Amino acid sequence: MSNARYLTSSWPEISGHTIYSGGLGRDSVVLDLGANVAEFSKAIVAAFSSTCHAVEALPENIAAIVETARLRRHQFVVCDRDGTVDIATAAGEFPSATSLPSISEGSVRLPAITLDRLFERLDLGAVNLLKVDIEGAEIPMFDAASDATLRRCAQITVEFHDFVEPGMRPAIERITRRLHDLGFSSIKFTREHHGDVLFVDLAKVPISALEFARARNIIRASRGLGRIVARKLRRFY
Repeated sequence: MSNARYLTSSWPEISGHTIYSGGLGRDSVVLDLGANVAEFSKAIVAAFSSTCHAVEALPENIAAIVETARLRRHQFVVCDRDGTVDIATAAGEFPSATSLPSISEGSVRLPAITLDRLFERLDLGAVNLLKVDIEGAEIPMFDAASDATLRRCAQITVEFHDFVEPGMRPAIERITRRLHDLGFSSIKFTREHHGDVLFVDLAKVPISALEFARARNIIRASRGLGRIVARKLRRFY
């Protein structure tokens, strides 16, 4: 089953992340944090021919990522420090590293890097899309990132993990305010939590205020209704 939906729309959903496709193309650079086995990056490459850097912590997932001319893999925990970090692990279809104690099963020491240092290491200038799905480490990662690094991004799509740890919500609100102060506008595509939040710098992305408002008010609501209907149908059948 494909992990991408609405690819014919300007607002596709890929691996649970809604993005704006108008700013992506062959010359675009995408940074995929928490890549797992790079399904998000592979979908981006297939749809837009962008260059993707898939950053994943666990060696078994890195080994499953096949590099191509447009998909590069890098093994790091992206967090608030450089060096190494002891990180918890969680089981599933594919293993994942997590900073959430409520779902941890063991721990492993892994190479760690801040977002600023990662930009330097990969020699990244402007990044058209930053995808963040790092299992609870997103709060310290954003706190450690400089304004200058965040301003290099045109779009940032984030899965915050308050659906696992509701106590994260004040920190999520603080980070959202900071990104707004840096010039980003945001849309929370999920209703009750922050599992699919898109931040867009409208000065860098070719999108009209009317189209952005349509996504915030109409597309968001219609996708939410679709999720509710799908859940009810699953219960019925």
